[in-house]
Amino acid sequence: MDSPSQPIRKRRRPAYSCTECRRRKVRCDRAQPCNQCTKQGVALSCAYEENPHAAPRRQQTMRQQSTPQESPSADDSAHSSNTRGIRGTISKTRVFGHGHWMNTVSMVEDLSALQPLGEFYDTMFQADSHSHHDKIAEKLMECKQLARDVKRKRPSRGCLPADLHRSFPDRRVMDELIEIYFATFESCYRILYAPSFREDYRSYINHPESARGPLLLQLALLMALAGILHGDVNIRREMTSKASTWIHIAQTWLSAPLEKDRLTLEGIQLYCLLLLARQVSRIGADLVWISAGSLIRIAMQMGLHQDPDCLEEMSITQKEIRRRLWYTILEINVQSALDSGMVPMITDIDYNTQPPSIAINGEAQDNTQVNASDGMSFQPLLAESLPLRLRATRVINNLQEEPSYDEVLTLGDELALACGKAAIAIEQVASDTDAHPVGFASSFCNHLLRRFPLCLHYPYAVKAKNNPMYCYSQKVCLSGAQSLVLLLEDDMYHRLLLTGGGMFRDLITWGAMLIFLELCPEPNTDMSMFARKSNRARNQPLLEDARRVVQYARDRMWNGETNVKVYVCLSMMMAQAEARLDGLPVKDAITKALHESLGVCHSLLKAMAVDSSGSITDPVLDSWASSGLMMPLLADLDADFDFLGDGNLDMSFLDTCFDPQ
Repeated sequence: MDSPSQPIRKRRRPAYSCTECRRRKVRCDRAQPCNQCTKQGVALSCAYEENPHAAPRRQQTMRQQSTPQESPSADDSAHSSNTRGIRGTISKTRVFGHGHWMNTVSMVEDLSALQPLGEFYDTMFQADSHSHHDKIAEKLMECKQLARDVKRKRPSRGCLPADLHRSFPDRRVMDELIEIYFATFESCYRILYAPSFREDYRSYINHPESARGPLLLQLALLMALAGILHGDVNIRREMTSKASTWIHIAQTWLSAPLEKDRLTLEGIQLYCLLLLARQVSRIGADLVWISAGSLIRIAMQMGLHQDPDCLEEMSITQKEIRRRLWYTILEINVQSALDSGMVPMITDIDYNTQPPSIAINGEAQDNTQVNASDGMSFQPLLAESLPLRLRATRVINNLQEEPSYDEVLTLGDELALACGKAAIAIEQVASDTDAHPVGFASSFCNHLLRRFPLCLHYPYAVKAKNNPMYCYSQKVCLSGAQSLVLLLEDDMYHRLLLTGGGMFRDLITWGAMLIFLELCPEPNTDMSMFARKSNRARNQPLLEDARRVVQYARDRMWNGETNVKVYVCLSMMMAQAEARLDGLPVKDAITKALHESLGVCHSLLKAMAVDSSGSITDPVLDSWASSGLMMPLLADLDADFDFLGDGNLDMSFLDTCFDPQ
């Protein structure tokens, strides 16, 4: 305990500056957001204490735990958070456990031995009034500005094209693309806070030359995502031609080394948009799981895995934005882990962030309302099943041991219950809303959920061909495959399936195989005329689904797919199924389908080559692409389904499917 003779420090003046300016120890103009936060690119974090005349809750708590002679540290840029449920230190945008060196300061800052130093620091560097110490504060500000100037000249700071905004379309098209984005992808991935984004967008429209780099990248990635969904084919073509370069520019900016200014909520938003755009545009979609791991680590360093109620004081809006971003990151992680055949690298005990609410201040409170401000929000619905899907992904991609079938059935029942509950909620929203984007939102949410039971039961559905014990898995998987085919009925979501990679090609990597396996009868099956007629009548709906899948594979080639194996293989499977049902020679049907499908592929690729030579070009993007900063490896790793011909895919199960008769 301190000596009773130690003088008691005077209470500091009430804090009128925003929390970010107080942390950075700069003068705040008290605007909303303030000028300092806008310059630093952290406008979303600009918040004020609800009661400026009351001491911050953290300081009040620390005072209650200290003796009357003790007082809290004056350094608000880094502080201990044990009193709020965090064993560590919060520093600006980051959270550190006790292994970080900064905790050496926070643990001893209240010791009486360091009290004179703390008082001196407080007097010199946090003076709230004009005094003879202003010269020191002024010199400190000059030092900080010089430091920023030095950092700004580093190579990684200038990686954005100076005139990136000149590659954007006119305002009418940009307005339409923004509306499309918020009505579609934001239905499940809550990345951007619409009111703040629209305010920044209006500022960009008025002064495009002075727009900040992160905002330009957000706009570019947003247009890359929404461009493929636009109803005008010319706009879709233009956005598709530019999307690849925009994605590479964003990847380069985010990958710059040693850049702490990326550790902001705006940087997190950019990262989420980038990973989603890579999947939608088929640019390194199979590698998203690797990048999602980095994204999770950045988010955890910033404390997004800790519920905002455990952190420092912030507005309700800021809390909900952090929760939305964390659950978006978890969703990206679990989906990409399932696609990559790897574990999610996080469990539900590694975070305590509460699920987000449907709407927050400035947004519509009615979840059934679809408009440009908020769109359709299914994120709380997805968040409810996230722990279950994380556990399911670990079971599905476990490389050490195979789960027991009883465990699969139990987990499958839980997933089916979650999917059924979600389906009821989605149908309720769809029935209460007339807006067209609801179709996309419901398709997107269903796709994100229903692929998990499909992947869980798939190995046992294949075994069901030889072991009737697994017939239930076969039934579940066939139902899942037909659900994937239903996604093609929504025109807007259909466009996404035509261009996307990763999960957006489930229809030809999971659905097609299950449908055609079901259409392939066993060799000893009764193939009399009566049996064939009965089989065709019974399998007619499945045959229609199979034809739609084959047509879908062909349409993907029209939209940029360059691998011919998928369409050729599916065409041969279709020919075999129909030949067997009609009692025709199977080998002849397969041979004919092979030649015809290869001819179609040759014509499509030839037309594609001619079309690419006259594709839309942009001087700004072309100059950046020719500078050597593009990463061709990223663009080519998963676009062509090379795994079909590299010897790593076991196609032996097709031996019975292509049994010549």
